[in-house]
Amino acid sequence: MHHAGHVSSESAVRAADNKRSDDREELLAQATASIPGAILWFLLATLTITVIGLGICLPRKNNRGQGITLVVITALLTTTLCIIRDVDRPFGGIINVEPTAITEAERQGTRDFTANHPATEPPCDDQGNRRTV
Repeated sequence: MHHAGHVSSESAVRAADNKRSDDREELLAQATASIPGAILWFLLATLTITVIGLGICLPRKNNRGQGITLVVITALLTTTLCIIRDVDRPFGGIINVEPTAITEAERQGTRDFTANHPATEPPCDDQGNRRTV
């Protein structure tokens, strides 16, 4: 015999599990780079060709100002490409976003599940993959 409280708590746990699953999928989508590597390599090649082309066009004498300008512009464009690449991959690189929210959600979900169902295994393994029944 099932009690109404048991059914509603079970459906609440199931709803929370589905929400965590959806949140995990969204997090994976955000962690995936949206700019393909080929595009970044193309931009880097374009930058290299542009800098070499401008360097060839510099006058042979009295070019200190133009040379400094070329170095500064090269550094700025290279830094911009590095920042774009780093921001596009938020869970790695120099700008590193820690997955604290999902870690806390996992901790709370595990705590709630084990409190409500002490004799049952969680629906996911340690890697977050659903267990088959």
